[in-house]
Amino acid sequence: MNSLLVVFFVGCLAAYSQASILGLGATLIGPANPGALVQGPSAQAALVGPDGSNIVAAGQAGAIAASPIPGGVVSPAVAPGAIAVGHGGLLGGGLLLG
Repeated sequence: MNSLLVVFFVGCLAAYSQASILGLGATLIGPANPGALVQGPSAQAALVGPDGSNIVAAGQAGAIAASPIPGGVVSPAVAPGAIAVGHGGLLGGGLLLG
């Protein structure tokens, strides 16, 4: 029974390493919620008095920021490479581009 467990473990390890070499694993894409920034309108005013005095004022509005929520979407990884027709492998049968 222990030898069967060892064979299963080695098989899983080999399959995992082969998938990581070929790029057939999974990848985590970006945060699920990127966050937000909500800002109200700002105000600006200018007053000119009869004696030539000038008053200028500007006020920034309040802002509420929500930080991104960590996490993401799991999607299949895409390995960059050439696209070929056929079965390929060690026995041949693939289309050689060259």
